[in-house]
Amino acid sequence: MNTLASFSSDSRLPKWQQPEKVAGWVVLGGAAAAGVYYWGQIVPYLVDIVFNSVKLGIGLGALFVLFLLGTNKRIQTGLWYAGQRVLRTLAGIFVNTDPIGIMEDYISNTEKEARQMEGEIGHIEGAHELVKRKLAANEAQMKEYLALADSATRQNEKDAAEAYASRAAQILDYNQRLQPMATTTANVSVVMRQILKAALRQIDGSKFKVGLLKDEYELVKRTSSGMRAAMNILRGDPDKKYFFDLATDRVAQDMAQQLGQIKQAMRYSQEFVKEMDIQNGVMSEKGQRLLDRYQKGDFNALLDNTKAPVSTSVAATKQRSDDAYSSLLD
Repeated sequence: MNTLASFSSDSRLPKWQQPEKVAGWVVLGGAAAAGVYYWGQIVPYLVDIVFNSVKLGIGLGALFVLFLLGTNKRIQTGLWYAGQRVLRTLAGIFVNTDPIGIMEDYISNTEKEARQMEGEIGHIEGAHELVKRKLAANEAQMKEYLALADSATRQNEKDAAEAYASRAAQILDYNQRLQPMATTTANVSVVMRQILKAALRQIDGSKFKVGLLKDEYELVKRTSSGMRAAMNILRGDPDKKYFFDLATDRVAQDMAQQLGQIKQAMRYSQEFVKEMDIQNGVMSEKGQRLLDRYQKGDFNALLDNTKAPVSTSVAATKQRSDDAYSSLLD
């Protein structure tokens, strides 16, 4: 009785005075305080988890892409041709890769060299002209010194005559040394003029040849482009033909699957129709027999036979119920 009384008295206390409620609130308050205190340490940890998960996903995706690049032949071939195209484009920025352009660049460089050669020939001819004038001046100076030496000799000025004669001899030696240079410059200028004429003729011939090749190349490219379009129609693009075959196989599979479903549905419907035909035939025969009996006057007798028998007594009914329950218990 005391226990019951104490229990009833505790239950009548306010909720905030009940010890289990107070302990629960204290635990919840402590947990909330701990969460607030450690929140600054938990958040960076959660942020690191999220960003590390994202980095892991990106790394796995990159590994998957690398796996595809290493195993798929079509991707490797496409990257190979793409790399060649990029390198060819980059090379075309610095170097002319067009064959016609290469020949035109060669002709342009040859013309530039011919112009430089013509300028050099002008310098050589100028040097030859300078040598000729120098020889002529030296010859005139030598004649003058000889005349002065002769005059000094006639005047018995032996030292002056020797001096003038010595200068004339030096000029003669100078001219003898300079004469081969004059001959060389003359020969070189003549040879270079001939080479320049031959180079100019070759440049003209190359221009004509390149112009002809350029026209032929353009015609061949246009013709080849047209024939390539015709061959693409006849043979088909290999890549597009591959996808066309895949699409054709997919359509054939879908058609076969749908035809199978249609045949299965027709088979089920045929069985259903047969069953319905059988049931309808049975009911039709039964109805025909009833009609025949009705026409013969046996329909009323049939109805009398189908009536329920006369109800038995209450005692018999109770006995049958007891027997039924006893059989259930058995």
